[in-house]
Amino acid sequence: MIVKVPCAVIEREGKILAAQRNAASSLPLKWEFPGGKLEENETEEEGLIREIREELEVEIRIGQRLPLSIRDDGWREIQLVPFVCQLLSFDIVLTEHEQILWLFPHELDALDWAEADRDVIESYRDYLQKQLFL
Repeated sequence: MIVKVPCAVIEREGKILAAQRNAASSLPLKWEFPGGKLEENETEEEGLIREIREELEVEIRIGQRLPLSIRDDGWREIQLVPFVCQLLSFDIVLTEHEQILWLFPHELDALDWAEADRDVIESYRDYLQKQLFL
């Protein structure tokens, strides 16, 4: 079974939003980029906008899609679909996460990330490098 999970790499003033999963969730207290599973007949973008509204109560603008990050759990394959995003509203309310942090890209490695999200960090760094040469 393949599960597509769009996630948001939210940029603001040179920093990236990192969200800590709650203690009762799978992968408790690991850090992740917010997002979640697609519902039936949703596009990746529609699902991401819905998930960010549900988890953070903010609106986003979706930008560049980054490469998939795939994690095989044996009984299912999680396909993390990252998008670089900007906030359109700024009053974040945490409904599912323990906490959030705004970190510069070079600070991201200091956190205990969920495995699939580590690959997203590398993809995002590649994306940033390419932006320097545009």
